[in-house]
Amino acid sequence: MTAGRPSKRATRAASIGLAAVVLCLGGFSFFAAYSTQSRVDQVLLSESLSDKYVSATAAIRTEETAELEYLFDPTTEHLAALAAANEALIAAVNAVAALGDRADAQLAKDILAIHDQYLAVSERLLGVMSTGNLSEARRIDQIDADPLFHSMQVLVTAATLEHQAAADTAFAALLRTASWMLVAAPLVFGIGFALLIVLWRILNRHERAMAKTYREIEQLSRLRGEFVATVSHEFRTPLTGIQGFSEMMRDEQLTPAEVREYAGDINKDAQRLARLITDMLDLDQMESGGVTLNVQPVDLNRIIVETAALFRLSSGRAIELHLDVLLPKLAGDAERLSQVVTNLLSNALKYSPGGGDVDLRTTRDGQAVLLTVADHGIGIPAQLLEKIFERYSQTATTTTRALQGTGLGLPIVRQIARLHRGTVWASSESGVGSVFHVRLPLPGPVPVARAA
Repeated sequence: MTAGRPSKRATRAASIGLAAVVLCLGGFSFFAAYSTQSRVDQVLLSESLSDKYVSATAAIRTEETAELEYLFDPTTEHLAALAAANEALIAAVNAVAALGDRADAQLAKDILAIHDQYLAVSERLLGVMSTGNLSEARRIDQIDADPLFHSMQVLVTAATLEHQAAADTAFAALLRTASWMLVAAPLVFGIGFALLIVLWRILNRHERAMAKTYREIEQLSRLRGEFVATVSHEFRTPLTGIQGFSEMMRDEQLTPAEVREYAGDINKDAQRLARLITDMLDLDQMESGGVTLNVQPVDLNRIIVETAALFRLSSGRAIELHLDVLLPKLAGDAERLSQVVTNLLSNALKYSPGGGDVDLRTTRDGQAVLLTVADHGIGIPAQLLEKIFERYSQTATTTTRALQGTGLGLPIVRQIARLHRGTVWASSESGVGSVFHVRLPLPGPVPVARAA
């Protein structure tokens, strides 16, 4: 997995987490709404039931007042008012039974039973009053009617106070719930939305990474196609020469000198094929970690002098050397470092088709050695400076398309530099030239390394 990109497991976890956060927020919202509504309903019920008990208490007092008025003035109007008060009390108690719970229903039943007894006593009282026996009427009222009436008052008053206290308790609970919600809701939703943002960013980053991966795959596929076409051309050119010269040697009568000449040409083409195959295998082994270094003291200046001499003979080009004579020896693989110098020098000459000097310079840079190879050629566009060290990459411009090459030389240089714990980079200006820099650390021990 590429560093900085979320794994499939992390992305799956983020998706599940996103759904979980949404569900939790929804669950909290439902819980908060349900809890608040339950408290509100409880308060409303308690308040309403308390009001019914207050109405029942008022009805008892009204009935008591109506009875006293009738006793002092037994008129038809007062009798009708007493009957209406009885009906109002029965209606108020039944309202309590209808709105309350089982205990309230039982209490209403008990009150109505006492009230029935009270009505029977009241009927007897009215009968005695109709005979004019006032002393017997007062005795019935005080001994029989008043205790029953007092019992109803006690029951209703106690229940009224109890339900008023319950209403106050329910309202206090509602206030506590509301206060808790005022604190908890912003906190929960703040955390929830923060998690949503984090999880959304993870998923968004994954989408961008996937899009980038697809683009890289498309680019790699395109580069592989170009590489195959380039390699095919590189193979076809020497193979065509080998085939042509060998057919001429087979079919024509040649002098020994001509045979040697054609054989030399075949040998050159075969060496070119061998170098191409060696480069491909080397890069594959280095990228897969299959190359180890033969570490020993290495005189980098000597490698540069010998390599430059060979290129002067083969190319006839001017190669300037500016070497630090006090340069200490490196701890590295001489053959691989020779390959670095060869590839950089070959690259500089190839991309300076109009001629011009190539300069090689060595200097000490702290606890490292710095090798620079500068040409005065066509240069490299700034946007391609990083890509030229990637496999299959070449600077595809109008000028460079005419130049042969597989684009493996610079990736090999980078891999060898990495094997030596070094770095390589380039600076360039189109039309002016390019400078390649290789920085290699001085010993300290250089361990047997593997390519990244």
